[in-house]
Amino acid sequence: MNAENYVKDIVIRFKEVLDAHNKHLECFAHYGVQLEGWLKGELLCFLDNEKARKGIANFEREVRVGRGKQKVDFYLEIPTGAAVLNVWIELKHWLIGYQKGDRYNAVFYFGDASSVGIKPDVEKLVQFTQENKCLLILATANPGVYDWSSGIAKFNKKFLPLCLNSLTNPAEFPQSYFLGLLKVQ
Repeated sequence: MNAENYVKDIVIRFKEVLDAHNKHLECFAHYGVQLEGWLKGELLCFLDNEKARKGIANFEREVRVGRGKQKVDFYLEIPTGAAVLNVWIELKHWLIGYQKGDRYNAVFYFGDASSVGIKPDVEKLVQFTQENKCLLILATANPGVYDWSSGIAKFNKKFLPLCLNSLTNPAEFPQSYFLGLLKVQ
């Protein structure tokens, strides 16, 4: 199994954790909040369990990369028999809906060049040479296929040569949330 499929499998297993917290995710959307720290905590516990059951060889959080004090949220070592694949994951939590009277959708976030969007995160990931760089975006609520794919198209056109490829599909998640796994090309 290649790194891309392995990470997709990890995300699908993590979906089971989030399904158990569906009321939390509905509450986040209802009150218009983004809680990336909550997501990071849930993923930390999940990865610790994955390591204990040998689903991943190892992981680290807040790993320094590139120049200065830049950090990537998670680094995973995935066993593939004789070799270990390295995977770098940056996290985001996006509110899809209304916050303080303003409406936010995936197209908005993908097109925003500030830290509200993902352009700075993608630039951070592409500056170092390791392969298998991903973003994992928790969207509460689910943006739907059209909004998600339109947002990716907007990002890839607006911020060329940066390029993203979606590895998960909003149609496979409940209305309350979506785990968008993006491969940074």
